[in-house]
Amino acid sequence: MKIIIARHGEAEPASDDGKDSSRELTQKGKEDAEKMATFLQTGFHIKKIFHSPFLRTMKTAEIYSRILKPELETESTLDLAPGENYGGILPRLKEYSNSDAILIVGHSPDVSIFAERLLGISGVGKSFLFTPGSALAINVPREKMHDGQIIWFVSPDFLCN
Repeated sequence: MKIIIARHGEAEPASDDGKDSSRELTQKGKEDAEKMATFLQTGFHIKKIFHSPFLRTMKTAEIYSRILKPELETESTLDLAPGENYGGILPRLKEYSNSDAILIVGHSPDVSIFAERLLGISGVGKSFLFTPGSALAINVPREKMHDGQIIWFVSPDFLCN
């Protein structure tokens, strides 16, 4: 199974209501998500997109969904909220086949910790620096959900418009 783990695009430092969950994407965050989605079109047919319920991840996932047109409806889940270990999403991922590509949009450092888990690295989320909008693609056997292999790790800052 191909699991693409993406950090949400760059977000405003604060929201109008003062809640972290309500922070909007910046213009750069929106443009970066579009660049990453266009990049993903070249190698993957996304079956499903899961994202955190926070506004910045929802907006990032909406951009991915508009461009990638996943086979199944994009879904918000509390399993990907900030501070979660993302372990709750694993049983849901096992419902898909090894040939499927799933996109997960989340937060730092949780995306790093989850990537380490899928790769079988014992770490504390410091193996991968997910800058806003960056993504890591991992090939991982759904039967184990660990000992995966890195396909690529890319930041939108390194992609052409």
